[in-house]
Amino acid sequence: MPVVSRPSKSADSSSVLENELPFPFPKFVPSPDPSSKRIGKRLIPRPEPSKADCKIGLASLPTERMKLCRRKGAKLTMILAGCSGTGKTTFLNTLFGDILDDPSSEKDSMPYEIREKKYRLVEDNFELDLTTVDVPGFGAKMDNQYSWLPIVRYIDHYFRRYMLQEEQPERKQLVDNRVHVCLYFIQPSNTSLSALDIESMKEISKRVNLIPVVARSDTLNKDELTDFKKTINQALKAYDIGVCKFISDEEVLSKIHNVAPYAVVGSNAMFKNSEGNMVKARKYHWGMVEIENPEHCDFLLLREVLLSEHMLDLIQSTEAHYNAYRTWCLRERVERALEEEMSGGKSQSSLEDDEDGLSSYALYKKIQPWTGFISQEDMDADDARLELEARKSLTESMKRRESKIREFKKVLMRRQAEYNEELKKEHERVTELSEQIRRMTDGSSKSSSHAPEESIDQSDPRAMHSLKNEFLGE
Repeated sequence: MPVVSRPSKSADSSSVLENELPFPFPKFVPSPDPSSKRIGKRLIPRPEPSKADCKIGLASLPTERMKLCRRKGAKLTMILAGCSGTGKTTFLNTLFGDILDDPSSEKDSMPYEIREKKYRLVEDNFELDLTTVDVPGFGAKMDNQYSWLPIVRYIDHYFRRYMLQEEQPERKQLVDNRVHVCLYFIQPSNTSLSALDIESMKEISKRVNLIPVVARSDTLNKDELTDFKKTINQALKAYDIGVCKFISDEEVLSKIHNVAPYAVVGSNAMFKNSEGNMVKARKYHWGMVEIENPEHCDFLLLREVLLSEHMLDLIQSTEAHYNAYRTWCLRERVERALEEEMSGGKSQSSLEDDEDGLSSYALYKKIQPWTGFISQEDMDADDARLELEARKSLTESMKRRESKIREFKKVLMRRQAEYNEELKKEHERVTELSEQIRRMTDGSSKSSSHAPEESIDQSDPRAMHSLKNEFLGE
């Protein structure tokens, strides 16, 4: 039986192993001291990487992103707010270069209620699901104090609806109608903003990206338009109304703030300009206003913000604002559960001490579902309070008007009685004078009947004049 000899632990043990083994074996090198430098060469030399071999495909991610966006398309929800007659429908048709909405259809809509329309637009195989929202008859009520309430309710409703859909186990048919931008159309004038415009923009800007628009700006000259823009910006700053305040990109914000409020003119009619080109314009007896000319109006700049350059910024800013809104709502729900636990006699740490979130999640599951949490008394308390105040204000206004009408009616009746009395006196005086004339006429006729008839020469003017005076009793 062969005997396997163990090599002795000597200095040349590695050379003995290398000579005895039938295949090449790498030399064993003990681990060097960390303070010492490593001495030796690699067994397999590593080739130096070339610039061509460094590309692993990261540069193609923008192309993949573009292809993904082209396949999925995009969704844009836009509110067109403002008083009737400011050209909202005309602007929408001009913005997309087609007749999307007929102005006559507004007459068939219910006044003072939300009107929602959906379109699918395709350009170069890219699909855009567009949703437009407006309120026919906005600002046409006797009391316009809360005319903005339907718009605010629409925005809040779809924020809550989207949050409820996210909690469902099946989310394949998730419907997203969250509003991304609101264009508020302002009547062109040389005065300041109305109370309705200020209050509406103040409430809307708290919930969505707001862009103020000066409608029918061709009714003002350049100096008047510049002064009116300054007046609007001063009012926005005084009442703390933010323009696209949910966009975080400072470059985009500065671009919008440098132009806002946008002065727009709408028309799809084509005319030939001074250079011989066919352009969209509005033609007047004094000249022509080109729609897509930045020197005439800001329509082209507004279209760049909405569609061609910053649509993704509007969508992403809405998503960030929704996440903050969702965090606030869920935190309120957990804090309510925490209060219920504390009222039940159980000690519970605060939300700040809950590092892993498990305790908050347990409380989150114990609280009542969203259908009970979002109620008229809780989430819509402000809406109910505003509606009640509007009803009270309208009732008081009607009472004041009725009392004024009654007082005015009393004044009219008193004046009518005075006028009737004066008219009666004048009638009696006329009757008396008529009676005197009748008596004088009868007396003159009797005297002329007793007098001898004399032949009067009608050609003699003196004789005719004396006869006339005798007949009149003069």
